[in-house]
Amino acid sequence: MAGILQEESLGPDGIGKRIDAIDITTGHRIPIKRPMKNDHDCGLDVSALAETTAILRKAINSHPDLVVIEKFGDRERAGKGLSHEIFEIIATGIPLLIAVPESTFDIWQQRSGGLGAKLPFEEKAFHEWWFSVSGQ
Repeated sequence: MAGILQEESLGPDGIGKRIDAIDITTGHRIPIKRPMKNDHDCGLDVSALAETTAILRKAINSHPDLVVIEKFGDRERAGKGLSHEIFEIIATGIPLLIAVPESTFDIWQQRSGGLGAKLPFEEKAFHEWWFSVSGQ
């Protein structure tokens, strides 16, 4: 199994959201968002996203049984972020578990060609899906 999850936390002052991407294979943390001085700035470190894409490219090359990605977010909806790697994972036939917000589901369906299954947030549904894609 390989992939990237995100963890949110508050800054040292107890305010300001921080987000780290975490390589689930190694535990390596990548600070992708830090609090900004004003709320209008995003705080997303686009150069850190390049490091997350490298994790996914490594996963593609090692062809794990499953890739997990935190979400198909705003950047991916816009065709940026991890979009290329996400669809390359699909194209290589590696099972992918990814959260797709309801607000981006239609775009996801268009870009993925309707591939995949929409799972309820239940452990049983995951096990049934996993059995169907892995044969295990």
